[in-house]
Amino acid sequence: MPATAWAARWSLPASITGDVARPPGLAALEAFRRFGEGVCSPGSRPPAAYPWPVTATAPLVSVVVPTRNETANVRPLWERTREALGSTAFEVCFVDDSDDATPEVLAELAAGAPEVRYLLRQGADRVGGLSTAVVAGLHMARGRFVCVMDADLQHPPEVIPILLSEAEQGADLVVASRYSPGGSRRGLGGGTRRLVSRAATLLARLLFTEARLSADPLSGFFLCRRALIDGIEFRPVGFKILLELLVCVPGLRVVDVPLTQAERASGESKATMRQGLLYLGHLRSLVFDVQGSARMWKFGFVGISGLAIFVPVLFALSGPAGWSPLLAFLPAYALSAIWNSRLNLRWTFADLRRGRASVAARYQQWALVSGITMFAIFAGLIAAGLTPWLAGLAAALLAMALNGFANRAVVRRRPAAWARVAVDQEVQTALARLARQVGADRAYILPPDGDASGFPAGLLTHVVDHRRPTLLTEAASYRAQRRSNIESASRLLLPVVSEDRVAAVVVCERYAPVGFDAAALEAATAAVAELVPVLAGT
Repeated sequence: MPATAWAARWSLPASITGDVARPPGLAALEAFRRFGEGVCSPGSRPPAAYPWPVTATAPLVSVVVPTRNETANVRPLWERTREALGSTAFEVCFVDDSDDATPEVLAELAAGAPEVRYLLRQGADRVGGLSTAVVAGLHMARGRFVCVMDADLQHPPEVIPILLSEAEQGADLVVASRYSPGGSRRGLGGGTRRLVSRAATLLARLLFTEARLSADPLSGFFLCRRALIDGIEFRPVGFKILLELLVCVPGLRVVDVPLTQAERASGESKATMRQGLLYLGHLRSLVFDVQGSARMWKFGFVGISGLAIFVPVLFALSGPAGWSPLLAFLPAYALSAIWNSRLNLRWTFADLRRGRASVAARYQQWALVSGITMFAIFAGLIAAGLTPWLAGLAAALLAMALNGFANRAVVRRRPAAWARVAVDQEVQTALARLARQVGADRAYILPPDGDASGFPAGLLTHVVDHRRPTLLTEAASYRAQRRSNIESASRLLLPVVSEDRVAAVVVCERYAPVGFDAAALEAATAAVAELVPVLAGT
């Protein structure tokens, strides 16, 4: 089939790369390998190995359905989805990891319905399981809104129009919630399964204030605007994509819709002990790898670690060293205060790129007030006859409470993750205008230290360090006699400089026989200037 025919039949978002004229094979597997590793970067997309029909215009909503051995369920799921959405322009994107006859059923559905698209994953592509399947489906989606649901019919397709209605009224993220008034966990099975589900939900809400935006942050059935996921660096572990979205994209307007979870009609549940362990690993990753997440817990941990410095030093100086307790207090407190300050700024508040100096100044002011208060309490307890180490411990705990209360506004502040620009309408409008102006398929934003796995090694760092716009064009083939109608990937990387620092990097992408040229680079550089005031406030 000529490349032009493939291009006319295929439609892939510009957030993902690949050669649309390439047949299935090892090259396709290699192109998709990073999804198997659980990494979704701006420069990666599923391989062009499985053609799917497309409509002339983008649908309103894309329904993403990961499948594994769901032969008996995919056809009724498709029929109920088609009936539920009626005249709404939609598509259903299946990502299949099956070893049964599910691929054959999907092929039959796609042959008879242009709304059905599917991607078959084999071998190493399946590494990461459900999480990477959902990420791949999100990148297939072309609709203005994206809905994620399971294939086992426990998520009724009839709920999709309700989710869509809430999103059209302004919600960024709509969750089909089992724990909202009117919802039910009936389909979860036995009491043990329900107890585990409830405990996992409570744990997520306890750790992350962002997860409290929904009563059911672990739901596998939700809908969001596609612009919300543009530029997001997903690294899901296990299957809790919604939790990843809530934590990594702060500032969302979230609406819960009651869900009565149906019982599984056929097939086997994918919930296992291994999935539970993956969930715990996902929580660990969100706490330690997402800057600014679980800030309250990080702040408390830093305070406790400071005690591990303060109390032993106080004990050593006031005991074996023979110092007076009041004199020993000063170096002990100074050492612990320096430790707390540095660790909080590097870890607890690591995401506050802008306003960092003011946060540090405020923290130091309250640390000084806390130290004076702590000294007064310590002196009073010493006068009352307490031993120095016990008086120091009691005074430190009271001072920690005071410091936490004084910094509560910053501690409870949601992460200033760069992903939040995806939900800023002004930024989205400017990016869309920029894409039209330079003839790009897509424009998105990366943080200066963002995931650069989609670019040649060191390129993003070079752009940030030198603050110079860069044009990158990758040829689709290196053969001596190349076809002129094969698309190539072309990118513009444009640093956004604000207050003598690189605040972000705008990336424009084009997939066409002719890439960007110097004129496009110059025009894009001039247009990016309008994003500076918007990004300066993030």
